This record gives sequence, structure tokens and C-alpha cells, in this order.
Amino acid sequence: MDEHIRNNIIRVLDKATKSIKEDNIKQLKDLSNETIHDATIYQDEYSITVAVLIYSLSKIYERETHYGKFKGWKIFCFDCFRGLEVAKEKLVANDLQGFEKVMKQYTATLEKIDKKLKVHIQDVFRKARINKASRLYEHGLSVGRTAELLGINKFEVMDYIGKTYIADVKENITIDSIERLKFSRSLFR
Repeated sequence: MDEHIRNNIIRVLDKATKSIKEDNIKQLKDLSNETIHDATIYQDEYSITVAVLIYSLSKIYERETHYGKFKGWKIFCFDCFRGLEVAKEKLVANDLQGFEKVMKQYTATLEKIDKKLKVHIQDVFRKARINKASRLYEHGLSVGRTAELLGINKFEVMDYIGKTYIADVKENITIDSIERLKFSRSLFR
């Protein structure tokens, strides 16, 4: 793993645990979006996995009043929070295999909870992958490459993109080059 990516993921995981402690769901979503930027540049699975995980957690904690009624909710929350801390510790120690293992344990955590809650949370994770795929596409990756990176069907990505109108956004119109030059010169007078 690239050192820049590792340091960024450590920073994001640290902020994510703080956001969960402070019940700051908006910051969790923002952290996920920051990570997607790196994922677009480096196209690495670790940034993508962390972005999807943090976005999923933001959606899950956002619905705490609903999910909190299910058996196993508190265990799930504790395991998720502790998992983020352990993942960060593994990366700080440069233990990539341990980090990967912790990321895979999130799915094992789902086995401990109520079946109804499990279905809801699995749906959140699936939708989070599609949402983050659309953000990767928005940053310039092709639909095929995006679907490949996230392990989802490209038709799901295209369907979601079509509903969000990301593909219809026109490119930014810039100021004429002569006007930009005049403006630049005015700054140095």
C-alpha cells in the first residue's frame, strides 16, 4: 500500500471514530467523500473499502432510532466502533494483512444480529457501494472500471447514475483566455 494512502486512511479512521463518539453523522459522510477522492486518483481497493464502510456506517447511525429496536443493535455498534479502532491500529503498525482481516470481519459482525436488522444493514452496504460507484464515476472513472473496483454490476451503477443525473451535468464554462490574462495581470499591479 502506498504510504500516502496508508496515512490518509489512518487519518480518516481516526476522524471516523471521533465522529461516531460525537454522534456527528455529517462528518462521517464528508470523510467518505474525502476518501473517494483518493480512491479516484489511486484506484486502490483500500480507499474504496473504507469509503463504502464509513458511508454505510453514516447511513446506519442516521437510522439509529429505527435500527435500535432490533436485537443485537448495541453489539453491532460496539463491534463496528472497535473494528475501526483496530483497523487504524493495524495500519499504524503497517500490518496490511491484519487491516484486511478487520475489514472482512465487518461482514462476520452481521451474523451476530437479528435477521431483520441484518437484511436492512446488508441493503445499506449494497446501496453504499452503488452510491460510491456513482461518485467515482463523477470524478472521471468509467462505469466499467468503477463497477470492477467495487465488485458490483455496471448496470446497477448506470441505473443509479441515470437517476441522479450525474451524466447530464455540463462541463464548467471558463472565462475567455484573454479575460483571464487581464485578470491575472491586474493582480500584480
